Amino acid sequence: MPFATRLIAALALSLTLATGVPAQEETPTETQPALGQAVEDGGTGPLRVATRTAPPFAFVGPDGEWTGIAIELFRAVADELDRSFTLEEVPLDDMIDGTAAGTYDAAIAALSITPGREERVDFSFPFYSTGLGIAVHPDPAGGWLRVVRNIFTWQFLAVLAGLSTVLVAAGGAVWAFERRGNNEEFHPDALHGIGDGFWWAAVTMTTVGYGDKAPRTLGGRIVGLIWMFTAMLIVASFTAAIAASLTVGQLSQGISGIADLEDASVGVVSAATGADEMAARGIRARGFDTIEDGYDALAAGRIDAFLHDMPLLRWIALQEYQGEIQVLPDPIGRQDYGIALPEGDELREPINRALLAYIRSPEWQALVTRYLGGT
Repeated sequence: MPFATRLIAALALSLTLATGVPAQEETPTETQPALGQAVEDGGTGPLRVATRTAPPFAFVGPDGEWTGIAIELFRAVADELDRSFTLEEVPLDDMIDGTAAGTYDAAIAALSITPGREERVDFSFPFYSTGLGIAVHPDPAGGWLRVVRNIFTWQFLAVLAGLSTVLVAAGGAVWAFERRGNNEEFHPDALHGIGDGFWWAAVTMTTVGYGDKAPRTLGGRIVGLIWMFTAMLIVASFTAAIAASLTVGQLSQGISGIADLEDASVGVVSAATGADEMAARGIRARGFDTIEDGYDALAAGRIDAFLHDMPLLRWIALQEYQGEIQVLPDPIGRQDYGIALPEGDELREPINRALLAYIRSPEWQALVTRYLGGT
């Protein structure tokens, strides 16, 4: 062997002995990870996914297993990524809070992408676009029940209490003048006399005028004259208040869009996008825990309309409230559903690629049609 060759071999042997690292083999050993596989076991374990009941996107089926459009979508995405996952049912706020804190690897349901939520978590590309819907009572006969409900409210009772106070004041004033010179019609005793004055003020205000009581003294007649003109204004205002109550009571028959909700009694799911929409428009809304709670109030006539995501309203109305609830056909605004992920999560890009591939496949169209028909 030539001297130069022996020298090179000796140097290579010395370098190997000094570093303790063998030369790289041309083919990987069994202990080396395959291309694209994470070295850490934490990247291959089951994903912890938060969800909540939101049919037809996420709900527990008759077999006790979670199903729905969003659940089956995520199952297909996870299968494409070769990842298993477990589902945990939590409230809506906890879905966002837990994902933002890293407690959950993802959150999936009918989860709308909003600016406020985007500040706390990252979202996948939208997989379904819809809008808010308005549910109303379809039975026009129920309007008269709402008339009674709107008349006999605390505001109406407050008006009655104020009117009664004015009647007592007018009756007391006329009794003060009549108690000595007109004892036959206005009793000298304070309790009975003010009661006589109250009756006189009431029949005078309503222009019934039975004639059983009338002021005889100069002071009493001056009070009576002032009261007649004052009563005209009171009756006009009272009539207008009743007319307004009747109009509001009939609104359930005339709600055809978002503009009709300003003077109606509206229900929403608390902390959902419907509540945000009503707050943004300055419309007061009553919060409910679930769609079913809101639907029960709507069917009973306690509210005039219920606002929530349209596909969820339609699904529950069809499944549980046929003939009792009507969902208006035109959506309000736009709601995009996505998968929530912790900020900066490395799974976002592979999830997006798998999601986009799936929602362009015939399987996705068949899935949506199975749950929502042709809508």
